[in-house]
Amino acid sequence: MNISRRTMLSGLSALALTGCQVAPGTGRSSFNLMSEEDERNLGRQTHPQIVKEFGGTYDDPTLAAYVAGLGQRLVEVCETPAAEFRFTVLNSQIVNAMALPGGYIYVTRGLLALTSNEAEIAGVLGHEIGHVLARHTAERVSRAQATGLFAAVLGAVVGVPGVADVAQMGAAAYLQSFSRDQESEADHLGLRYLVRGGWHPKAMVTMLEKLREQARLDALMAGRSPDSIDQLDFMASHPRTIDRVNATMAEVAGVTPQGAWGTDTFLDRIDGMVYGDDVDQGVVRDRVFAHPKLDLRFEVPTGFRMVNGEKSVVAAHPSGAAIMFDGAPARGVSDMRAYIRQVWLKRSQLSGLEAIDINGMAAATAATRGRTKQGEADVRVVAIRYDAETIYRFTFVTPQAQTTQLSTELRRATYSFRRLTAEEKAAVKPWRLRVRKVQAGDTAEKLAATMAPGQWQIELFRALNGLTAGQQPEPGQRVKLVVA
Repeated sequence: MNISRRTMLSGLSALALTGCQVAPGTGRSSFNLMSEEDERNLGRQTHPQIVKEFGGTYDDPTLAAYVAGLGQRLVEVCETPAAEFRFTVLNSQIVNAMALPGGYIYVTRGLLALTSNEAEIAGVLGHEIGHVLARHTAERVSRAQATGLFAAVLGAVVGVPGVADVAQMGAAAYLQSFSRDQESEADHLGLRYLVRGGWHPKAMVTMLEKLREQARLDALMAGRSPDSIDQLDFMASHPRTIDRVNATMAEVAGVTPQGAWGTDTFLDRIDGMVYGDDVDQGVVRDRVFAHPKLDLRFEVPTGFRMVNGEKSVVAAHPSGAAIMFDGAPARGVSDMRAYIRQVWLKRSQLSGLEAIDINGMAAATAATRGRTKQGEADVRVVAIRYDAETIYRFTFVTPQAQTTQLSTELRRATYSFRRLTAEEKAAVKPWRLRVRKVQAGDTAEKLAATMAPGQWQIELFRALNGLTAGQQPEPGQRVKLVVA
C-alpha cells in the first residue's frame, strides 16, 4: 500500500484536531479520542471485571456508605459537582486505589486498614477523582487505541493485576502506570479537593508516608532491602513515592494548616474489619495456605513469602525461586501424565514425565525449562486430580544454580497438599482489625506481641499506626491491632 507523505500528514493533523479535548479538572488540552459517553461506557463495562479481580465488594454496607459519602463530599467541591461518581470498597487485602473513566473510584480494604483517619482516605479519594477529571486514564486509553494496543493494555492502563498478563506488555510497557506529571497533577487536584472539603491538608503527606512505609515493609517481607523502593523510577517517568512525599510537603507548606482529621469517626468505622485474606477466598497463615470452601491446604518452604491472589497463590523466595498454585478444569482427562503432555504443556519440551500419588490423589510431574528476568530457570510442574472435574497444579520455578539446593524442600511442598480435616476447617477464622486505646505502660513492642502471630508483628504494627522506628504510641492514643 502506497500512502503519500502529504496524505499521512493530513490524516495525523485531523486526528490531532479531533483528539484534543479540555480536561475539566485542569483546563488543559490533551490527546483524547473518547467522548464523555465513551468514558462512561468503558467504566460501566470494565467495572464488573475490576470487582471480580479484587475479590468482589467488601460486605459491609455501613462502611461502603461511609466511604461513598466522603467521596461525594469531595465531588461537591470539584470542578464538576453534578458529575456522577461511583465509589466501591473492594474485598482485597492489597493496598490499592484506582479510578476508571466515567467516575468509577475504588479503594481496597487493605488500603483502609493502612489509613488512620478520615482526612487521609479523603486525600486518596480526591487523588483518584483528580485522575478522572484530568482525564488521565482516558488519555492513555486513547493513545492505546491510536496505536492499536488497546486490547492488550487495558488492564495495565487501569492498574489491575491479572487483567493484562505481563507477557502482553511488550511495546505497551510505557502505558503501565501514570506518568510523573499525571501523578503530580492528581496529587495537586486531590489536595485542592481535600482543602475545599474541610479536611487538613497535611493528610496528603501522612498518607503518602504510610504508603511508602508499607512498600518498605513489603520489600522487607520479600527479602529485599527496604531502601530499594526509593530507587524505583519506572522508565524515568513513574514518580518514586519519596519524590511525591517531598513535592506534596512543599505544596502543603503554602496552604493554611487547618481542617478536620476525623480520626475517631474513621477508626470507629473500620473497627472489626477483616484484615488480610477473606476466609471465603482461602487464607495464608505464615507458610500454610488453607481454603475451607475448596477443602485443601499446602505448605511452602521456609524463606518463601506467599500471596493469595484471585486466580492463583504465589510464593516468592529472595533467590528468585517461585511457586505458583492454581486450579483448572479436568476437561475429561483422567490420566495426569496425559493432562500435562496434551493439555497443560503441550507445546513444551518435557523430561521426567511420571505418575505419582499425593495423599491418595492421582498426580503426575514433569520438568521443563523457562526464562525469568534473572535468566534461564528450571521448571517443575505437578498436576493433581482432586476430583472428576478439578485439577490442582503446582509450578515450581528455580534459578538453575538453586534447583538442587531447593529440590528437597519443594518436594515436601508438593506432598504437603491434602484435604482439610473437619477440625482444621472449623479453625480457619478471619483476622480482624481491632482498635484499642493505649494504656500507661504500653509500648509498641508489647502491643505488637498481642497481634495475630507472624514474623513481622512489630513492623506491621508500626506501619498500620504510622509510627517510625523507635517511636512509641502515647497513652490515650487509639491504635489498630490485627487479631485472630
